Amino acid sequence: MIAARLHTWDAAPDLEETELPGPPGEGEVIVEVEAAAVTHLDLTVMTGTFTHRPALPFTPGTAGVGTVVEGDAALLGRRVLVRGGGIGLERDGTWAERVGVPVGTLREVPREADAALAATCYSPMTTAWAAVEEVGRIGGGERVVVTGAAGAVGSLCVQLAARAGAYVVAVVRDEDAAGAVPDTAHEVLVRPAGAEVTVEGEADVLLDTVGGDTVPSFLGAMRPGGRAVLIGYVAGTTLRVDLPTLMSRDVALLPMNMVRRHVPAEVFDRLLGDLTDGRLALRTTALPFARMADAVETRRKGGGRGTIAVLM
Repeated sequence: MIAARLHTWDAAPDLEETELPGPPGEGEVIVEVEAAAVTHLDLTVMTGTFTHRPALPFTPGTAGVGTVVEGDAALLGRRVLVRGGGIGLERDGTWAERVGVPVGTLREVPREADAALAATCYSPMTTAWAAVEEVGRIGGGERVVVTGAAGAVGSLCVQLAARAGAYVVAVVRDEDAAGAVPDTAHEVLVRPAGAEVTVEGEADVLLDTVGGDTVPSFLGAMRPGGRAVLIGYVAGTTLRVDLPTLMSRDVALLPMNMVRRHVPAEVFDRLLGDLTDGRLALRTTALPFARMADAVETRRKGGGRGTIAVLM
């Protein structure tokens, strides 16, 4: 079979012929991969500096969609999402035509779901759901500011917050990104990096998907007693805030931790159904497996709106 193999840390993987995964062990199955996600987590693992540092050579890929072709007879032929269980972190991942995985990593996926969308939607979809419903606890009539509103997580936050009845202000860094904001946003604010923030009316909730200087910049635009949900840090990993300002504004800082958070199966099924039926939208770029290097480079440079997948 063909797999994308990493031989050197912080380098592009090589597409090469490799052996098929062996017969599945106890509690394992073999999945024939249709589509595999290319994520920031995958790139972090490939640097060799992450907590999980697999032995080289190694096949990355922390998520994918495919069909069970070997293993438990009750699962044969089922179309599944593969993620978790150390896949792409501690054991070979989904950037291959076939992968051996524990049964516990499988979630059934409808046949009608687009392969690239299903392979890439889990993380942004469930993160946005948790930010809006569990951590931010957004309710009808609240004023919500979403940063990085053209990205995968941000765009879903915009849609889910609007669905919850909030008035949504979408924040992006340039006019090009403004065109990618979901039309469920009530306002779109273009804020270049480092620019002063002007928001009409005080915000009840800030959903910050970018990090960096966002929270300090927006504190003055939030009502006392508001909530700031810290979701991502692509614009910077360090948060510096003036404590007197934070205390006077009385804004709660609420960090997201999806590793510790349980997402009920029915939530995933409902949200995937919404994406499949068009009630929610997520931009997904799909490239052929032969262009694996292009997919990695696009993700590395931050190109493309939304998620990226390769099709086998």
